[in-house]
Amino acid sequence: MSEPGVRECASRATVCASEITKLYPRFLRRRDRAVALLTGRSSSGTLVAVDRVSFEVNAGEALGIIGENGSGKSSLLRLVAGITRPDRGRLSVNGRVAAILELGVGFHPDFSGRENAVFYGALVGVPDEVMREKLDEILAFAEIGEFVDQPVRTYSTGMAARLAFAVATHVDPKILVVDEALAVGDGAFQKKCVDRMVRIKNEGRAVLFCSHAMHLVSGFCERALWLRKGKVEACGATREVVQAYDEYLRHQGQREIGEGLPVTSRAGASVAKLEIEPAGRQITPGEAVTICTTVVRLRPGMPLHLAFVLEDQSGQCLACFATLWDGRPPLDGGTEQHVTLRIPSIPLARGQVDVTAVLADETGLQIIDQVVFRRAISVNPGRWEPGLFTTEHDWEVS
Repeated sequence: MSEPGVRECASRATVCASEITKLYPRFLRRRDRAVALLTGRSSSGTLVAVDRVSFEVNAGEALGIIGENGSGKSSLLRLVAGITRPDRGRLSVNGRVAAILELGVGFHPDFSGRENAVFYGALVGVPDEVMREKLDEILAFAEIGEFVDQPVRTYSTGMAARLAFAVATHVDPKILVVDEALAVGDGAFQKKCVDRMVRIKNEGRAVLFCSHAMHLVSGFCERALWLRKGKVEACGATREVVQAYDEYLRHQGQREIGEGLPVTSRAGASVAKLEIEPAGRQITPGEAVTICTTVVRLRPGMPLHLAFVLEDQSGQCLACFATLWDGRPPLDGGTEQHVTLRIPSIPLARGQVDVTAVLADETGLQIIDQVVFRRAISVNPGRWEPGLFTTEHDWEVS
């Protein structure tokens, strides 16, 4: 029986969530835990980790789970993996689930890698003899060498990730749940894991893939689910959802020129100045533009990447110039570093442009600061122009 208002899941769906909600008790003081243990209720209320979330994943399909830290992604994956149960709504999971969640979950720290592989198989219902037959293949994939017979507590983060991924993907799961497991691996290991996930998906299994790396989500997943504060912000075609999420992130924490600087010590660096030349910012189509900024750091040499985003008045991105995308090494100057971008020719025919300076860490994934200069550039063609862009051109009539 479904709860009132909860829709039925499609019969072909491998995973179907309908209006599921997960609540956790809040503990503001130490005695709150004792009260909850005795009464079954928290005197400090509850935290809604997952709030009326609905989605489906079919066989042979990958669903990307995206969102900021604390948005409910891991809580949702724990529900699918069967580690916790929803407090409301309906969740249908049809088939064996192999989950790669926090590193080390399902492993005993005092067991060796070999023992933990067999132990994990038992947890998901694979007989010991079957797991022992797969051991050579699992350990070859993990590439942990002589550490295979050492306790897992002696493993590095990368080694634990290798073993966890190898075991989870070799127990013939019908549903694979991956939560940021690729973030700790090197490039070769990430490629190996992605190739393995592609193979699993092509074999008709369902994959739920949570990652902050949008290029991996976009390349691997057919659909994406964006969670924000436990609720579904968007769900649909990956490209559309990722684009909406990217737009949201770019405007998070955005400051305008003149609002003052953030506390640099909080993130370690900030954009201190953003200037446009020519000084009047009135240009004609095809004219050169120079964008100058100053980056300040608390720690000299802190590696940073910088991007300049040009948007029209409706918020549409017209162009983006980034040191990371252009293959330049991270900025690693002193406590104050000046950066200049020269654009030889602006191909706009008319209109006003906002310029945003975005400062990120050396991976380009964590935005540290961003400052927007409203109407930084105004393109005046001197006559009415029907189009938005212009470029050099020539006529030939015969």
